[in-house]
Amino acid sequence: MPGSTPPAPLRRSQRPLWLGQPGRMTGLSPMVARGILALLILLIAIGYATQGAFEPVGERLPPVTTTILDHVRHGQSFYPAALDALRENDRALRPALFAVPLPALFVTLAALPTLVWHGGLLLLGIAMIAGWLRRVVPVLETRSAIGLLAILLIAGFYPLPSRPMVTAPESWAAMLISLSLVQRRPEAGLSAVALGLVAMILTPMALPYAIVMLVLAAQAGARREAIGWMTALAVALLVLAAHAHALNTLVSAVDPAMGSPVHVIAPGTLIAAVADAQAIGFLPTSVVVPLAVLAALGWVHWRAPAARRAGVTMAVYALLTLVTGSPVLVLGLSPLFFLGVVFAPDAVRELILAARDRRRITVTRVVR
Repeated sequence: MPGSTPPAPLRRSQRPLWLGQPGRMTGLSPMVARGILALLILLIAIGYATQGAFEPVGERLPPVTTTILDHVRHGQSFYPAALDALRENDRALRPALFAVPLPALFVTLAALPTLVWHGGLLLLGIAMIAGWLRRVVPVLETRSAIGLLAILLIAGFYPLPSRPMVTAPESWAAMLISLSLVQRRPEAGLSAVALGLVAMILTPMALPYAIVMLVLAAQAGARREAIGWMTALAVALLVLAAHAHALNTLVSAVDPAMGSPVHVIAPGTLIAAVADAQAIGFLPTSVVVPLAVLAALGWVHWRAPAARRAGVTMAVYALLTLVTGSPVLVLGLSPLFFLGVVFAPDAVRELILAARDRRRITVTRVVR
């Protein structure tokens, strides 16, 4: 029509690199894309500049948990065994509710042969890996992407079935959380709730996960699932109350106490701690930092309910770790975090294409 503005030509559609569906980075305006690319570069620079010392989770948990299990296996009651183990390792006993681990895993493992410990956690890890493969493989386009997906899943799980880590309730909870995330479907929400409840019975480390899932279920209008998470949280709080009651007469004011719960760590330190908690830890910092930023971008890019729930869960655990400096909370995000690298190539390409877009609008005047 004379005097009208012809539509701007759309960017030519590109074949997917790995992810066979549009993501959240698709179709962004040039200004937004350039801003995100600048933010990624800034985050990588911050990661390099803020490296610091940290206590690996593999050194924090096993000395206490293996000692507790040895005492219980030799006939000592759990609570005296736990307090003795903490004292032997010069650990704080107060507040006892969080200083002393919950008894469920130790009592169970003490009654089982050692082979069953490793076999049980190994089967749980295999179920987690199979679940995420079943969920992600259909949206991937190439064998190389599927191969990297499998490698990253195994890398996230690999350190946990080791002899020291298998005695830590947080190792089992990390696998249960990862499995619960992938098991959650609109028609199967209660199975995810059941796995989350088991994780909370093993350790309070799983409480933030259940709270996140409750909020997301309520936002999605999944009433039945939300009720399930509320019930699971109520049961977990009852378990914690019983735990506190049992410790009430065993811990006194003269026992050593933890320091301030607030101990802020740097982002670069968090990245190193997450990598160290899985098999990525052997890579140099120069590789780990950009991989971590790309992994975060990949999780944001993948447009799927599972990605949203996993991403929010990992973001909450990352924030809590940054604020508290607790190496235990790292296990809330380490098994799945670097999985986001699989979705990153498509996200980066979409951002670059959008940032380089130089579409022009031509206005034609017609003089009558």
